[in-house]
Amino acid sequence: MTDFTAWHGKTFSEHVALRDAAAKQGYRFLSLSIYGQTSSPVYAAVMIKRPVIVAQRDWPLLTASEFQQTFNAQAEEGYGPIMLSATGSASDPRFAVVFQPFNPIPLTRFGLGSGSASDLTTIQGRDAEARSQGLILHWAASYGDSGNPAYAAIWLPNHDVTLWNNDGLADSDAQYQARFDAETSAWCRPSFVTLNGDNQYLSVFTDREIGPWVARHNMTPADYQNEFNEWTGKHYFPVCVQAAGSDAASARFAALFVQSETTVPRKFQAKGPVANAGIDGIIEKAMQNSPVKHAALAIVHGTKLVYARGYTNAEPNWPLAEPTTCFRMASVSKTVTSLAIFQLIDENKLSLGHKMQDILKLKTPSGGAPADSSFADITIRHLLEHKSGLNTDAFRNGVAVQQAFAAAGHPVSLPVDEAMTDSYVASLHRVSAPGATQVYNNCGYYLLSRVVAKLRNRALPADAFHDFLLKPVAVTRIRRAASLISQQPADEARYQSPTLSLGASQMSDSQPLVPLEYGTEQVGLMEGGGGLTGAATDLARLVAVMIAQNDTAMMKRKTLAQMLTDGAALTAAGFGRAGYGFDALMDQGGGNFYGQKGGSLPTSNDVLEFSGQWGFVMLWGSPPTAAEPNWYPDYPSVMNIAKSTSWGAADLFPQFGMPSL
Repeated sequence: MTDFTAWHGKTFSEHVALRDAAAKQGYRFLSLSIYGQTSSPVYAAVMIKRPVIVAQRDWPLLTASEFQQTFNAQAEEGYGPIMLSATGSASDPRFAVVFQPFNPIPLTRFGLGSGSASDLTTIQGRDAEARSQGLILHWAASYGDSGNPAYAAIWLPNHDVTLWNNDGLADSDAQYQARFDAETSAWCRPSFVTLNGDNQYLSVFTDREIGPWVARHNMTPADYQNEFNEWTGKHYFPVCVQAAGSDAASARFAALFVQSETTVPRKFQAKGPVANAGIDGIIEKAMQNSPVKHAALAIVHGTKLVYARGYTNAEPNWPLAEPTTCFRMASVSKTVTSLAIFQLIDENKLSLGHKMQDILKLKTPSGGAPADSSFADITIRHLLEHKSGLNTDAFRNGVAVQQAFAAAGHPVSLPVDEAMTDSYVASLHRVSAPGATQVYNNCGYYLLSRVVAKLRNRALPADAFHDFLLKPVAVTRIRRAASLISQQPADEARYQSPTLSLGASQMSDSQPLVPLEYGTEQVGLMEGGGGLTGAATDLARLVAVMIAQNDTAMMKRKTLAQMLTDGAALTAAGFGRAGYGFDALMDQGGGNFYGQKGGSLPTSNDVLEFSGQWGFVMLWGSPPTAAEPNWYPDYPSVMNIAKSTSWGAADLFPQFGMPSL
């Protein structure tokens, strides 16, 4: 059982006496808060007895200038702040500070305002600086008032690559609760919470698990005492107790209770029918030094699947990624869309010269013709080659679609659907004339997928993809992505942004805060441009189809080769992110091609690549910040091992429900 002592609502002299008595018995500060008037401060504290006693030096009442002088003197002796609290106005605060030995001395600042992340006089600016230096916000103080807020903070080295967020700086009680609900829904927890005299909350959330925990806020002193009694009776202890208010009686409290200070260790695990220590070691290193918890890899040689692994680097309660775990494909969805278009061409149901509007016959939200007369001139080739001149990303804004319908006198509710989005696209003016310029265009591929759905007589492109393109080659694990956390299938990877960011949901009219990419846009609605999710095994099947020299159940080799050849011509002409479902294509001769397509969302990165008779798919559940820079697009450290390994004649496709090609 944790040995600790705690108090709150104590005067300066009472606090000092309690501190001295506890220190003599080997207790050291775990939490400290100063509140009330600067002339008569009040204190709340928690002190803990650990097996190894660390030296601490504390100053319970310092002016700003005294704090700076004390900091300078202690830093010269190798002591830096581990916690600090403040009360009073932004111009005349009082600080309570605890120092302990550090090397190097932690980044510590006070008197920070709120504003731009590029301004080092703001806490946002210092957070950005700290993040760039591999630091994490450990402790902070919020003082001043809503009209003139001020902050002090301590950042420590982020040795275990913990994700963290400090966007909540002056949340009301209700706003903090909304932030709390959103962050904790995405496998995060509050690691620090404090407040100012106006009951505005500063919070830090992290993805690092610590075992059972309980968080409470907006508590009166009596409320806090009741919560303290309840949770300490269940073998929890307060690891963070912060208070603010004009005096002991009127104060409001925020507290975090835990059963252990120790974070839960993460474990790297790989699952799949074949293991290669060299390849798995590369992925393990990338994941252990990045925030990535879920990943998957599949490698193809010729038409055979020779390697398929799901990777997890997470706490024990996380689901284990399998080779068949689905990941959001982002722009790799464009490869599927292009294949579906060329399958229609293969069946003589479409040509590159066909006009998109002749097929879709789109109308604006008011029921009129498209806003731009040249909308009718956009061809399938224009869309495939990113030369449509359409606004590339405006269609991804569900709120803007809703507003357009409201302005047209036809109010609709969130979430919007594909038909509404189609009409909104028709209401937008183009950026350039069809064929005039090439600009990577998500909207173009969204519309291509709508063409596929229309010609296949399916409501959704994903249904058309499944029934006509994928099913013939036994691909079953590519589907429309779900947006909300509550909608995620059991076999879907988990996603987290590097900054644990939140945003307003586009999935309901109330637009609550949600984790980034879990409703901040309708991921699935992007379908053909970036809204599919798929398993590495099944994407590898598409790679094998594109490597195969023979006709397949998907389409004739001649048609597929034409798609790859047309894209290779764009790459050869110097077009970046060329088109035809790829970022780059090259004709290697003899029927062989090089092709690669990357996908990037703030919460996931992917790549599909093939070169001659080798190809691979790499899927990451978060951006792999520590992977070697050239993992994208060719991952040579992995593929060099693959190409030098004798895989034998075995084909793993049948083990995943797909017969050999």
